[in-house]
Amino acid sequence: MLSEKIRQLTLVLEKHELEAPGGIVSIQLYSELFAAYLYQNDLANARFLWKRIPQNMKAGNGELEQMYKVYVALWNNNTAAFYKAINHDWSKHVSELMFELKEKFQQETIALIGRAYSSIFENVFAEMTNQTPDMIEDTCKSLSWEIVPGAYPRLIIPKRTVDEKPIVVGAEAQLHRLTDFVSFLEN
Repeated sequence: MLSEKIRQLTLVLEKHELEAPGGIVSIQLYSELFAAYLYQNDLANARFLWKRIPQNMKAGNGELEQMYKVYVALWNNNTAAFYKAINHDWSKHVSELMFELKEKFQQETIALIGRAYSSIFENVFAEMTNQTPDMIEDTCKSLSWEIVPGAYPRLIIPKRTVDEKPIVVGAEAQLHRLTDFVSFLEN
């Protein structure tokens, strides 16, 4: 639902930019469009927008520079830098988008941890999700993940949900697919 609203907002903002006299729009429009691209993980368009923004507007605006830091962290897949950059006092016209981006990133990271790890230390989980120990306990409780007490740092054991079972393909089906592939390569 929110993703669709942001996609629509992006289309409107892009249209305003295209129709602007001289192709230059306000800092607010650039900020909103940049934030919308970041939320949608459309890093290519965010990069090209950054290049289109006049240099004098970028240099004089700390918020745009901070958004660029968020972009660089996402581009480099640097979780720690992302949280450092996004924890900023955003202006009212982008604060909701940036908050939603942070929440979305955090939820996607937690889901990825659940699929990729059989166990993870609490301090690593905290760094990857930007959560405090209390928040980690609430998250683990809501996902039915186990926290092994006694050790420091504590160990978190994610549990796969029923719908996350790996797909099992039988040997006969794999042999048939391999035969089809080899046959395709030979012809």
